[in-house]
Amino acid sequence: MPLITLPPAAQLAAKIKAELSGFAEVQWLEQVDSTNSQLINRARQAEPESAQVRPVLLGAYHQTQGKGRGGRTWKDLDKTTLMFSCAFDVDMPATQLPMLAPLCGIVVCEQLRQLVGAAHEHRLSMKWPNDILFDGAKLSGLLVEAVRPAVGRFSAHHHVVVIGMGLNLSHAKALSESLQRPVADWTSVLSSLAERESKAAANVSSMVALLANAWYQAILQYQKTGFEPFVARHAVVDALKQQTVDVLNGQELMFSGQAEGVDKNACLLVRTDEGVKQVIYGDISIRAIDPMAADNG
Repeated sequence: MPLITLPPAAQLAAKIKAELSGFAEVQWLEQVDSTNSQLINRARQAEPESAQVRPVLLGAYHQTQGKGRGGRTWKDLDKTTLMFSCAFDVDMPATQLPMLAPLCGIVVCEQLRQLVGAAHEHRLSMKWPNDILFDGAKLSGLLVEAVRPAVGRFSAHHHVVVIGMGLNLSHAKALSESLQRPVADWTSVLSSLAERESKAAANVSSMVALLANAWYQAILQYQKTGFEPFVARHAVVDALKQQTVDVLNGQELMFSGQAEGVDKNACLLVRTDEGVKQVIYGDISIRAIDPMAADNG
């Protein structure tokens, strides 16, 4: 399958906007420092005329200062990664904002599963808090940030939530060699499928619109019901289910155990020798199976 072709930035923005009637603005740039940073900075601007009507979507073909989770730098090759961010107004206390990170990952995985079709949906999964995997290799990562808007606050709990996503479109082999870990890309995903449920799977504008609208609907639901309804949805896409995992804080091993899903607060549950522990933050590494141990078991 040939590489996914990307139209000029303005043309892509127009196509996405046509499918996102509920969004106030859709913009796509050839290059930007960081789509997340741009939307966060707009929300922080104090001039009354800068008050934005949201939701807003901002994408770019290249980011010079892309951001990943935990303060990491997101690096991309020009036009090999689908990168965009959405800004939403939410009315919720700061204590409820962390749950949005896994929630958004669940939604992305669900939508991508629809695109690849029922026969292959099991190959797509979500590694808590929100990495999207294909056959165990990382396909996409998300970064969720929140800020109090400088102007136009409608309540004491008004926050602007910015969700950023980077999805590898091509060059997975080069990325795997560079990062020294398995990486997947959407071109390879589509090439490996005998059939697909929807033409949107190879249509970048439709895929972006699908994901952005799914985030919007999920956030609206979360504001009404909390995270509890998403617990069962997480179980369906959970890449860590019954896996032995290491919970890390940077390079420091905090503890190990068996992953047992998430609770109603979106915390990962890990069963250890001392009992079940909640993971609120940290990196999760799946423990490799020792083939000798498996043979002797």
